[in-house]
Amino acid sequence: MEAQIKHYENKLAFEWDSSDLFTALNNGENVIVIDPRKAFGFEAEHIPNAINIPHREMTIESTKHLDKEVLYVTYCDGI
Repeated sequence: MEAQIKHYENKLAFEWDSSDLFTALNNGENVIVIDPRKAFGFEAEHIPNAINIPHREMTIESTKHLDKEVLYVTYCDGI
């Protein structure tokens, strides 16, 4: 049981839910949201100020311009 608790504590240290993101954005935290869906999904609806980098196009090259001092949160509507 102790190992399971530790596992989930470690996992929660790196994962946010929608409430965590909402709070961070409303508090003006240094967070940028990445929407990894295809462009048509992003264009139809996305979190305000999110940037679109489709997951199949994410590479070292396509993300090298991103500020290393910012926390990036990625979300999507799939698995």
